[in-house]
Amino acid sequence: MEVFKTYLFFQGYDEGHSYLIDTIYFEEEWWLVGDWLQSNDTGEKFPATMVRLSGLQFQEVNKERYRFLLNNSLPKSLLNGEPHEGYVTRKYPMASDILGPKKKH
Repeated sequence: MEVFKTYLFFQGYDEGHSYLIDTIYFEEEWWLVGDWLQSNDTGEKFPATMVRLSGLQFQEVNKERYRFLLNNSLPKSLLNGEPHEGYVTRKYPMASDILGPKKKH
């Protein structure tokens, strides 16, 4: 999986400070990835929660350090999976396999 970077600012968090966030092309859309999970079996990394970049206002700029520039600030909690109106988040399909079954007490 090829990983690119998106230059952005977070809404209400460390304002004025820019961030470079991992960005992937998955199922014919661009997605921001805040965190990665690693398989204990293979060592392969997979996105945890993803935020759909497609549909947001962004530019493809192809700079040396980043490929995309997000025009508006993003709520940081989106990258933790917290829903926000106007944004699409999802778990990568293999994320549940990596984490394994949940134990019941």
